[in-house]
Amino acid sequence: MELSNYTDVIKKLTTLYHEPDFSRLVEQLTEGETNSTRFLIKMEVNRLSAPTRRILDFRQRGDNGVIGYEYDGILHHITPTEIKLLEALLVQQQGTYTLGIYEEVLAYHLSERIKPAAQRDVVVMDPAAQFAVEAVQYASYFIRNEERMHYSSGIKLRVGDRVVDAMTSDISTSGIKVKIDKGHDIAAGSLVNVNFSRLRQEYANHLLRDFFAYKLMGIDEEEKFDYLRLMRIDDNTELDTFISTLITQNKSKYKVNVRYQEENVVVKGYEQFFLPRMSGLPLYVSNADKPVLSHLLLNENNRGVYDYWVNEESKSQLEACWQSPWMQVLMQGNERIETTIYSFYHTQNGHIYFYAADATSLAKSGSKALFLAFASQRPNFRVFKLSLNPTVFDEKKHLLEVESQHQALGSHTLSALQDIRWVGLLQDITNENVLNDYKAYAQQGCDFNQLHQYRLPIAEQSAQLSQFKYVQLRKESRFSYKTAVVASNTGLSIKGWSNDFSTEGLQIELETPIDVQIGHRIYLELPMLQKLSKKVALTDLPYSVVGCNKAKTVLHLQIAGDKDSHIGCKFFNLLISSNKDKLKSMPEPSQSPGVTAVLRNMYCHHLSTLPLYIHKVNTSYQIDRIGISQSENSLLPLFEFFGQAETPYNLYPLLGDNSIKQVFDEALEGLQSTYRPWQQVLYITIAASDSTVDSRFEKDFSDDHERRQFISHSLQKGAFFAVQVMLSRTGRPDMEFIEKELNYVSHYAMHRAQKLEDELWRVRGVVDLIDVSEELLYRLGLRRTN
Repeated sequence: MELSNYTDVIKKLTTLYHEPDFSRLVEQLTEGETNSTRFLIKMEVNRLSAPTRRILDFRQRGDNGVIGYEYDGILHHITPTEIKLLEALLVQQQGTYTLGIYEEVLAYHLSERIKPAAQRDVVVMDPAAQFAVEAVQYASYFIRNEERMHYSSGIKLRVGDRVVDAMTSDISTSGIKVKIDKGHDIAAGSLVNVNFSRLRQEYANHLLRDFFAYKLMGIDEEEKFDYLRLMRIDDNTELDTFISTLITQNKSKYKVNVRYQEENVVVKGYEQFFLPRMSGLPLYVSNADKPVLSHLLLNENNRGVYDYWVNEESKSQLEACWQSPWMQVLMQGNERIETTIYSFYHTQNGHIYFYAADATSLAKSGSKALFLAFASQRPNFRVFKLSLNPTVFDEKKHLLEVESQHQALGSHTLSALQDIRWVGLLQDITNENVLNDYKAYAQQGCDFNQLHQYRLPIAEQSAQLSQFKYVQLRKESRFSYKTAVVASNTGLSIKGWSNDFSTEGLQIELETPIDVQIGHRIYLELPMLQKLSKKVALTDLPYSVVGCNKAKTVLHLQIAGDKDSHIGCKFFNLLISSNKDKLKSMPEPSQSPGVTAVLRNMYCHHLSTLPLYIHKVNTSYQIDRIGISQSENSLLPLFEFFGQAETPYNLYPLLGDNSIKQVFDEALEGLQSTYRPWQQVLYITIAASDSTVDSRFEKDFSDDHERRQFISHSLQKGAFFAVQVMLSRTGRPDMEFIEKELNYVSHYAMHRAQKLEDELWRVRGVVDLIDVSEELLYRLGLRRTN
């Protein structure tokens, strides 16, 4: 038999290959054919629909215009026109690269080669097209946590006064996907009433005589049919029970749709890469009438933000901000808050007193210059970005993970969580340029007494600390202790003090910056602690720098060399064992997995930064995913500017300059997963006239005049953004966190589970993007023109 006579039928069937009623469609499209012919057609469709790893590489043929195009880890070298064709075919095959796609692109290529050059198809590629990224919708798994089964059954849809016949494609307790003829004239957002007419005939259940309320969430358009995505909006436990039983009883007969559980794996897997490495400190504010800071969520990277506010009694004074007049003014409304907080602390008679104010209150009070002039001279001056989003506790969303893991919450704990009214993030955005700019506010004859209005009251620590569940937690306790240190590096000695210590490391803060990088070695002297030890000399103690702030004044150190012979390690071991009752251990987070799961979920609904994900593809790095949430983010317009309908997010403004991508690649190569994040500030402008992008790292300006000129011109030309880039290297994926969902996918589709797992194992880094534009303009006294 000559299959060429059935080319159109075979091509149509390959596009319908993934339909749940594929066998029925084969019979319909081959009606009148013999069983032998039908069998051969079906075998050919199976062959063409099989996934493949074959590479399309036309470089050796000497063709002009061939460029690299990567998909699913396979690097092809084809023309822009062939890329367009390949992408269209991938859509038809639901993203699977098949043997049929390979053969069709190859056939097209060969047919184009024999044409005269003037008659060949030409597609001009948009330079931004290669920077399109796929979005990971944080916290979206709460609506995807139920079984969904491919199930074809006749139904009736009532829309207004019309009743339309349709067919289910898949079904779950909360929604259905419906196959319907073109021309249905039902708009997204419409209320649709559904009657399960076919099921009513098959099951003697009086319930199925009724119509049930659904909402049309979206429409997937195909060539001959449309698929309506309907979400149930009524509460009917009897229908829930019926559908759940239907799915359970028919799992062996019908194919379970694992797409939603696949998306759960993706969302939770990518969240778990980023959240334990984020540099900002998630915070939660309770009580609408008199807001108080009630919960904090810690990880190894944001612990320094929390530690900064700890006083000499090891109690956090961050909570005192919510007792200040300026914070109370900020929180009078019920709208998103985004502001800058300036702080420093002053030591007097052995006590540490914190001073803090926000940018708005300083500007309105006329104390901006005075406060910043004094604060910027202090070695402990910090600049924080505070973001707060109003929220309402939703048990259906926020308790989902707790219930699925059977982690019961006590009534008192649940009540405290239900009282949370704001979810936010505190980020340390201090760097060398920030400090230098604010030092320009220096004034003669400053009256420090005028700043007493910004001194924070002494706060008793009451906020509950929780820590992200993560595979790489700190292994030893840290103790809060401030004592004098002298740090030496290449002949230069700088005084400072410790913030905390453990047996194998400590955090120190210096009066002036020290020229070090991660991995460098420095030597410490401990003059005050030397008085406690006459047997060993606490000088020239070798430590390695494993993290530092941008200003090079706060260093995270670990012992260099063998701990068994390290004098500092031996001394701190003895100090801790001899003074357990006197030393104040850093407050340890509660390890209630239920509370942590709720706080994590609440923050994921209100993501305050934009995370990007870096995959290792062959020998190169590729940034190809962006994390988003339901909350607005001031950086999203930057990455939506070059977006398209199918791919709304595009990183061209960030990565269009190849030299910037090279800086990221080199920085990632030099990082280890245990290091603190690498950070730089990037200036980006998009011209309103021709959409030209100009981007430059802040460190690359030759002087302050050039930097100010760039910003001023950018504000006049179009959109301007200043973005703090925090780059961290990731370790292995936390497979335990997604084990339940991954096992479910494996049970029904092993190859798809393996593909998901491979994707997560290829993640090498995460980028945390923070919008610091408004703080930059505030400190430089510049304003946007529109």
